[in-house]
Amino acid sequence: MADERANPAGTATEQRDPENAAPADEQPGTAIERAEAAPPARAEAELPMLPGEVRPHPTPQRYVMIAAILVVATAAEVGLYYLEGDVPDGLIIAFLLMFAVIKFVLVASWYMHLRTDKPIFRRFFVLGVVAAISLYLIVLTTLHVFSP
Repeated sequence: MADERANPAGTATEQRDPENAAPADEQPGTAIERAEAAPPARAEAELPMLPGEVRPHPTPQRYVMIAAILVVATAAEVGLYYLEGDVPDGLIIAFLLMFAVIKFVLVASWYMHLRTDKPIFRRFFVLGVVAAISLYLIVLTTLHVFSP
């Protein structure tokens, strides 16, 4: 704990630890003068956030990168179609489902801005998706689609 003493002007100053203090010639001016003399911190240009957002939107380059990933995934899906007969159908279906899930998650999180919105919006979205899939499976079960 630092001791305080009054300087001639009547304001309190800290008494420095002589072992850890740098020589006076290395510390020009007061801390405020040094801070004012320092170059200003470079602030990144950020767009203003909307009321429901918790982080700023990504840069346009990030959107282009996600679009390129979606193009590659789509090209892989089309390429899988041409492997029909050479690769087992179950493997093709598994890969197509995997690509569909990847593309769905990328579009929902980046282009529907679920990454930047409050978590409650993401929870409602996931709840809706789970409810829709559950309802679809219930209807398929009642129509005896899964029975042999």
